Amino acid sequence: MHAPAISVVICSIDERKFAAVTSNYRALLADTAHEIIGIHDARSLTEGYNRGVRQARGGLVIFSHDDVEIGSADFPGALRRAAEALDVFGVIGTSKLVWAFWPAAGHPHLHGWIAHPAADGNGCEVAVYGVDGPVTTGLQALDGMFFAAKREVIERVPFDETTFDGFHCYDIDFTFAAHLAGFRVGTTAEIALVHASGGDFGPEFERYARKLDAKYAERLSGTRDVGNWASVRRVFASPQVVARECTLERLVAITRHLRAQLPHDA
Repeated sequence: MHAPAISVVICSIDERKFAAVTSNYRALLADTAHEIIGIHDARSLTEGYNRGVRQARGGLVIFSHDDVEIGSADFPGALRRAAEALDVFGVIGTSKLVWAFWPAAGHPHLHGWIAHPAADGNGCEVAVYGVDGPVTTGLQALDGMFFAAKREVIERVPFDETTFDGFHCYDIDFTFAAHLAGFRVGTTAEIALVHASGGDFGPEFERYARKLDAKYAERLSGTRDVGNWASVRRVFASPQVVARECTLERLVAITRHLRAQLPHDA
């Protein structure tokens, strides 16, 4: 039996969410050899993902939260084109990691775009951090709601179960470690992804952020610019409308508008 081209690893304790995200991936990858690996009792995301990696047979492994929805029709094509230029890729991230909160470097180091359900419950709010083309290279860390890594990356850079034994900073640690190991990290602008949650940055996040600071004390650079990471936002009706309306040309135009508003020394 031939190995699947793509493995999707999802840690989930919610049957409804897991069923929905699995259905989404299966529809998108219907014509592509793939497997979906569900981890339903992960002690941490690092432990769960490492367990998923040991089961995965694909040459490209996707790590996904259970509350995402992808509206892009040509999802396999977007993955293929991103993998031609990158070893690890997601949809949003930074080219300068200064802290566990990846947008902390501010512009112009932020890249990609994403959507969340609108605050009033009507449609999807799209946030554009920066899109210069279909693929952006030279990043250092990615947000973890969705990212993919080639097999050679996951074989050389395991998730750090010892340091990150919870549910925070696993993504920044893994993608930054891949960057430091010489792998090409970046984003694809060709995947329209809606993430149902915005993250929890409370005391537990702060605890793991301190662990990340300690692990990479000599490798993090620059100062936090938490006041300079806003993105231009638009609202659309559904993930499919997001995918149709947020063309590459439109995303690039929004990015140019965003950057024109920045201080000249940003």
